[in-house]
Amino acid sequence: MKQFHITRLHTRIGTLRLTGALGRSPSVPIIYHKVEIMGTDGWLELDLSSNSVKHALTQIEHTVLEHLL
Repeated sequence: MKQFHITRLHTRIGTLRLTGALGRSPSVPIIYHKVEIMGTDGWLELDLSSNSVKHALTQIEHTVLEHLL
C-alpha cells in the first residue's frame, strides 16, 4: 500500500489534514489513519468510527484520489 499525508486539502466538507494509505481494491480505495478538520481553534481530529464521518469521507473520496493521483 502507498502511504500518504496531505497537510491541507480544501474540500466541500471543509479544510482537512489527512493521513492514510491507498487501498488495494476498488471497493476500499482509501484507508484513513487520521483525519483532522480545520476548526476555529485549529485542527480537530475526527472520529473515524463515526458513521457520519465515514459518510462525509465517502462524499469527498473522488477529491482525495484526484489530489493523490
